[in-house]
Amino acid sequence: MTATLERLKAIITKPQSISRTEYAEVPGLLRRVKHLLRVYYDAKLSNRKPVEFKYCDVQDVSDVGLKLHRLGLLLQLAPARLRALLSYGPDMDTFVIDETIDIGRWRLEAQRVADAVAADPKSDGDDRRRVVDLRESSDDDFAAFNMVYFVADILVAFILVPPIDNTERSRAERAMTKLVEYSTSPMWRRALGDPLSDAMRPIYWSKPLTLRFVHAGGFPALFDDWAQSIVKDLCTKSLKTLPSIAWEHQTEASLKGVMAALITKVELDGDEVAATPLVAQAMHEIYSRYGLAPFDRASTLSGSTVLVYFLHRRIARRPDAYRTPAAMLALLTKYKNVPWATRKRHGWMIHSVSARWNCLETDNYGCKNAACSELKELKAFKAQRVRGVRDPVVEDRLFRWGGACKACTSCRFVSYCSTSCQRADWQRHKPECRERTARDQTQVEVEI
Repeated sequence: MTATLERLKAIITKPQSISRTEYAEVPGLLRRVKHLLRVYYDAKLSNRKPVEFKYCDVQDVSDVGLKLHRLGLLLQLAPARLRALLSYGPDMDTFVIDETIDIGRWRLEAQRVADAVAADPKSDGDDRRRVVDLRESSDDDFAAFNMVYFVADILVAFILVPPIDNTERSRAERAMTKLVEYSTSPMWRRALGDPLSDAMRPIYWSKPLTLRFVHAGGFPALFDDWAQSIVKDLCTKSLKTLPSIAWEHQTEASLKGVMAALITKVELDGDEVAATPLVAQAMHEIYSRYGLAPFDRASTLSGSTVLVYFLHRRIARRPDAYRTPAAMLALLTKYKNVPWATRKRHGWMIHSVSARWNCLETDNYGCKNAACSELKELKAFKAQRVRGVRDPVVEDRLFRWGGACKACTSCRFVSYCSTSCQRADWQRHKPECRERTARDQTQVEVEI
């Protein structure tokens, strides 16, 4: 791999004129690097070293991506050299655009299992733990992470360079489509990480290019980079200056992705981020253009952060009251004061059946009284569950128990399924209740 990287560097950074023969070498050299990265990480994850592993001779494989990044940026800043490479390097654009980055079988298997568990109402805690374990192990595969340094730089270059003919215009459109694919898929984002977000800087710096990107389906990526990436400050500026027409022609999937990114942002940075003009403007644009449907579709995305569920319920009651950004901001401000226990009660109703059963083993949901007779009976039912066999009556009982729990009227932090359970738990809860009530005087019962 060392010799291959050195040869790539020698050609692309050559001070003198590069020959056609040298340009023709580049796609093959890049494919060689891609292949050896796969050999290296497959060996690392499987603990089996094939014969080809001897060619993975770089001193630090984590430097491969940075070396490719330097070459990609050089070509991005030298349009004439990039055009010559495309002219004399056979199928160079095929390598960059049409040949998908090798994400590896480890990540594909993790995603396959995650999708199956998410779609299976009978999945349990063991299934979800298996997903977590598979994802954590597959996160050690950095082959795609290293390769995207170069690929993303060139994709962005195809978009940045003003086209001189229909071939270049078509190439730029294909490059934009590929960037949207990589940046909006959760699996790809997890695999490609910060190198992809960093490569997007030239797009986010330019208002016209950002507009093209979001109209091509990239809005979820812009919001996700705003929520959790090394370019979140840049994305904040971009979102604040984006014109209203950016919200035209958005698909259901795109709007749902925006909502998911907003939930992520709130989970990472707290409720305060929701009550900002930026978020209020985004929610106003979605509601004014697409109505309540996007909020309905996204209302069950999270059982722990119920912001979109809250917005959906409140707007549905008074649909004409939230037609302006100011009204939307006032509503978002109220969300900050929704008590913890109220959020958990509504989160319980959002959860899947299997997630509700698992919640019985935690003290975050349902009745706080450890001696609750209904809780004990439900736990007994849980212990008797047989995979593949469902009991609608018991599942309805479980749903009603968690959904009926009411918050303590003083601290509004814990819940009880009945007044008798609240009385029975009072001696244990009293010190905690008084401490929380004294510490936080802002909690009021805001209806969801």
